[in-house]
Amino acid sequence: MFHSKSLPRSKDTSVVVVVLETTEVYIVISLSTRRDTQVISVDPTTGSLRYVGKHGEDVFDSEAAALNYVTDGSRILSKSTTYAKAVLGYAVLGSYALLLVATQLSATVPNLPGGGCIYTVAESQWVKIQLQNPQAQGSGELKNIRELADFDINGKYYFCETRDITRPFPSHMTLWEPDEEFVWNEWLSKPFKDIGLPGHCVILLQGFAECRNFGGTGQQGGSVALIARRSRLHPGTRYLARGLNACSGTGNEVECEQLVWAPRKGAQYVPFSSYIWRRGTIPIWWGAEIKNAVSVEAEIYVADDPYNGSLQYYQRLSRRYGKKII
Repeated sequence: MFHSKSLPRSKDTSVVVVVLETTEVYIVISLSTRRDTQVISVDPTTGSLRYVGKHGEDVFDSEAAALNYVTDGSRILSKSTTYAKAVLGYAVLGSYALLLVATQLSATVPNLPGGGCIYTVAESQWVKIQLQNPQAQGSGELKNIRELADFDINGKYYFCETRDITRPFPSHMTLWEPDEEFVWNEWLSKPFKDIGLPGHCVILLQGFAECRNFGGTGQQGGSVALIARRSRLHPGTRYLARGLNACSGTGNEVECEQLVWAPRKGAQYVPFSSYIWRRGTIPIWWGAEIKNAVSVEAEIYVADDPYNGSLQYYQRLSRRYGKKII
């Protein structure tokens, strides 16, 4: 049984990125979990995010009041305006700052037992900000910027704004104490943590989260959800991510969780069941080398010390699931 004590959501999160004709850039965020609106400015030279938490300066009672302040009552024209539903990350690379936002979300698990919604990123956008200190950038740096902006986000990442979903359900940790093994935008979210607004950039997981309802005439209905979390300790393509690495992580390991519950309107307790399994490669040091590109023949090799890191791997699982691992 899960004790339901969640609070209803009164609104959806709203993000407005405003670029003024003066080249000033503001990120206006109204979270679903707060009643006010925050305005984060971008330093035009360094790209650093700026926020002091002063009412009337970068904290406002509404989004409309915040936008009115930013545009000085519409006397300052906006060069561009981007509307989004969540902030996914921010990074400064050379002469550019890159802000990643989700412009469309899909509520793929709309009602977890006890409350909470899992959103999958359906559409995303990189907002590219030109800084005022142009510096010569090598071809490698420009290539990194292009590859980051071209990285495929849509349909592959998900998050929850109100509870920790980086651990098996129900997690007893707070939202802002995630298991870093499954947080894929940790470095992209750091600029928001540095200004004291960790909740303004969601905790992004890679994988799959879907829910279906079942039941028939005369039967009590139920819901089943499948949540797959991909570990970030050893990701890679098929023949590159094999066995253990220096992080004691196995190649492309995914934790899968099946949740089944019977929704009860207004009920204090929600009955549910959880079944968890992991899939990945064998937790020893081994790999594969392609010998024939035409037939994709591969030769498997094993390191001289194949069990280096195996103990650490199982110790991490024990800390996560307890001592009863089958």
